[in-house]
Amino acid sequence: MNERKNAYPTVGFIGAGAITQAVVTGFCERAADTPFPIVLSPRSRETAARLRAAYPARVSVAQSMQEVLDRAEWVVLAVPPAVGEEVCRSLRFRADHKVISFLPDKTLPQLREWIGETAALVHMVPLTFNAICDGPILLYPPHSEAAALFARIGRVVEVDSPAKMSALSTITACVTPFFAVMDTLISWLGTQSVSAAQATDYVTGFFSAMCSEAVSLAPEAVHRMARESTPGGINLMAKDIIQKAGGFAVWDRAMERVFARVAEAPEDG
Repeated sequence: MNERKNAYPTVGFIGAGAITQAVVTGFCERAADTPFPIVLSPRSRETAARLRAAYPARVSVAQSMQEVLDRAEWVVLAVPPAVGEEVCRSLRFRADHKVISFLPDKTLPQLREWIGETAALVHMVPLTFNAICDGPILLYPPHSEAAALFARIGRVVEVDSPAKMSALSTITACVTPFFAVMDTLISWLGTQSVSAAQATDYVTGFFSAMCSEAVSLAPEAVHRMARESTPGGINLMAKDIIQKAGGFAVWDRAMERVFARVAEAPEDG
């Protein structure tokens, strides 16, 4: 079957890791009203087979990476960065391909050299939460079609400069630290004889509610709530202990180090 005759464009994924799995799940679970075909490369065969089994009406698995390109209008590059150049140079891209890169530390000029001229080439940063909710998805440079495609599974944040893209991408390094904070609190509750199930339920629900509150606030309100607390209260007590131990300053240092890596080879213009 030639999917290009379908009413919807075919989206092909080169690489089937955690982000591809989340994005495909999001498309299939939460964008059923626009059932564009999805074709996966045979890399990460187990993940590809699992997605094919879960969504047989939408997802197929190609016999090769080149077959993905031959069948798709949109091509998503989602391989490990270390093999990005090798994979890209091994493939034949068409001039009408619209290419989306998920590779975090490969610049668009680098990719252009590897894949040749295509109708579009953009960098996007979705995350695993896009499988279940409309979390933010970074997009550089702004591209109306790419934004419309991914708006089905997230809130697309179109970025107008490579420097801003590097800065915003740096924040995505906070996923594991954020889970580590919750895990630390869950483990502490365990020392107080709280069951793992109850501790996890409370801590995740607590942070979820705080994040929902933060989203509802104006920027100045977030700033104020981070600095104001009841005098003598337990929030101020905890903040002072963490601050004196350098617990907040270390976040700045971590972001600076990550930013230096992300921005090591800035995009052209």
